[in-house]
Formats: sequence, structure tokens, C-alpha cells
Amino acid sequence: MRIMLMNTTLFDIAEIWPGYPFRGTITPVANTNTYVVQVRDADTSGEIRTKGMITTELSGRKKPDWLKQGDILFVAKGAKHFAAYVKQLPAQTVCSPHFFIVRIKNEHLATVLPEFISWQLNQISAQRYFKANAEGSMYVSIRRKILEDVPITLPSIEKQAQLVALHASAVKEQEVLQKLISNRQQQLDAIALAVLGSSS
Repeated sequence: MRIMLMNTTLFDIAEIWPGYPFRGTITPVANTNTYVVQVRDADTSGEIRTKGMITTELSGRKKPDWLKQGDILFVAKGAKHFAAYVKQLPAQTVCSPHFFIVRIKNEHLATVLPEFISWQLNQISAQRYFKANAEGSMYVSIRRKILEDVPITLPSIEKQAQLVALHASAVKEQEVLQKLISNRQQQLDAIALAVLGSSS
């Protein structure tokens, strides 16, 4: 069976804008309802780790663009450029200016899964494109125009869903394996302490 594919660019199917314009270091502030996703909270597997997110206060005049489920955060500044999918975050959450926010246009939601776009931006073809077009030497970045022009391939919505599900399964398997490795190492450390400690 032949798979029908459509070739386009990210600009054609999504709106793209930078994260909240914090000036300097983002200062943690306790007992507030505003959360911030920073690069350290995003994983190259495409996940956002909410456990370590900080709360802060927004001092600028810019009206916040609160993140919502279905958004894609693209790390545009730093050593690695990758996308993370927003599943569920606190209602008042912004991201740092190290990210671009990618939101699928309403007219394309019936044919484009944001999870699939996030996954595709992390694949070899897109990563080669970003590496070839990155700017800077010490502090590498991807301009918005470069992100807008990244080639996107769209199979059917059903095929997109299949690939997303496959990726989710792979991520879960990696988490389980990592936990097993960590548990085994703890066992070995305890045995070593018992054996070597008693002989000293």
C-alpha cells in the first residue's frame, strides 16, 4: 500500500513566536501561580519534566502567552536544538526566551498532530537542517526564519497517530530500562559497601 505524503514547511501549518522576554536570570519566587519552563525542564525525548519547574513573577509589560496543551516548545538557543510537546501544565505557565513556541494553525488541526510535528523536528533530517543553518560559534542559535522554513512531511493523520504512539512506547521503555539500571547499580553499591566495608 502506497503512503500518501504532503511536503510543506512549518510556517505553512503553524504559528511561531518566542518565549516570554525575561531579562537576565529568571528568579524563583515562592507562593506564586506563574510557572516557567526552562531548557533544563525539556528532554531530548520530547518530554517536559514538570517536577523541577520553578514559579516566578512576571515583571514585564508584555501580556503573557500562556502555554496550552498541543503547543510545541523548540529549543532555539544552546548546544542542542530540539522540540518538546506540551501535554499538561499549570494554567499560568510561560517558557523562557530560549524557546520558540509552535502552535498548529486551527485550519490544520484536522490533518496535523502537534505531537507528530514535535517528533519530526527531533528526527535526523530536521536535525541536519538545523545544524547546517545554526548561527554563532560559542552560543549557537536558530533564527525564527530558519525554524519557519524547516521542511515538514505529512503522511495521513492515521499514520501520524501510529508514529506518535510508537514513539510514546519507546520513551516508556527507555524510562523502565533506566530505572532497572539505576536499581541494579544501587544494589551493587550496597553489596560493595557491605563487602568492602566489613573487610576494612
